[in-house]
Amino acid sequence: MDFVNSVLFRLGVDAGAGAYKAVIAESYGYFENIKGIKSYSEEEIVLFLKKGELSVRGEKLILKKFGLGDAVIVGKIDGFEVKRG
Repeated sequence: MDFVNSVLFRLGVDAGAGAYKAVIAESYGYFENIKGIKSYSEEEIVLFLKKGELSVRGEKLILKKFGLGDAVIVGKIDGFEVKRG
């Protein structure tokens, strides 16, 4: 069990039940458990989660990698929001 999963387990979060993981740095974001792409522009990228959507907002955003449930977005990320549904 990796570090993040062990922390989630101790918090009582079932990582297999539609949970996602995100790592945000100065100029990129790494996201796990992504199911698809809803919309894409330089100001906002909206990704499908198993149960909802993940909206990443910023400037000059580029979807650098997408595949096998992972996505890497580069650019100036101002914030992100998860909409459960």
